[in-house]
Amino acid sequence: MPTPSSAAERKNYNLYVRAGEAKFSWRNPEPGVSLSDDGIAWSADDRQPEARLSDIAEVHLQTGSIGQNIIASCRLRFRDGSTLLVASNNGYGLQDDAHDKAYCAFVQDLHARLAAGKETPIAFTAGFSDARYRFGKIVIVVAALFFLVTPAVLLLIMPSWQMIWTLGGGAVLLWPLYRVMRADAPRIYDPQQVPPELMPTASQFG
Repeated sequence: MPTPSSAAERKNYNLYVRAGEAKFSWRNPEPGVSLSDDGIAWSADDRQPEARLSDIAEVHLQTGSIGQNIIASCRLRFRDGSTLLVASNNGYGLQDDAHDKAYCAFVQDLHARLAAGKETPIAFTAGFSDARYRFGKIVIVVAALFFLVTPAVLLLIMPSWQMIWTLGGGAVLLWPLYRVMRADAPRIYDPQQVPPELMPTASQFG
C-alpha cells in the first residue's frame, strides 16, 4: 500500500487497533493511531504502517455491549482489501471514559478529513449485517416475551415482590441489547453527520 508523502504534523489518539483478521487475545497489544491531513498511521508489531486517506474504500461504524457499557468500533477497509479496526475499549477490552473521548475525537476528525477530500469515492456504512440484524430482532422479541411479558402477566395474576424483582431484572437485562440493536440498524450515512448513537459516550448516556 502506498504511504502518504505529506510530512504534516500528525494528531495522535491513544486507541487500540487491530489490523487484518482479528486474533484472540486476553489483552490488546497494539495501541496507537494517528491522523494527518492526507494520511493515517497505526502501531502494529513494533512497526508503524501508514496509508493515504485516499486509499480508504469504506468506513464502517458499529457498537456492541459489555454489560451496561457500550464499546464502539470503526473499521476501515482499504482499496487493496486490507482492514484496520479502531475501537473505543481499553487494553483489556473494557469501557473507560478516557478511551471513549479519544475514540469520539478520532472518528470526528477522520470524517472531517474524508469529507473534505472528494477525489475518490468512499462508502460510509453502519450497523450489523442484514442477517445479523434480523436475528437480533428475533432474539429481542423472544427475550421480551420471556423476561417481560411473562412476569408481567404473572404479576397481574399473583402480585408479589418476587415478580416485581423478576420484571425489573428482565428490563435491566434487555435494555443494553435493545439499545445496541436500535443503534446498529444497517444503513449508509453522511460523513458530515456521524450518527451520534454510534459514538460511545452518546450511546451510554443518551
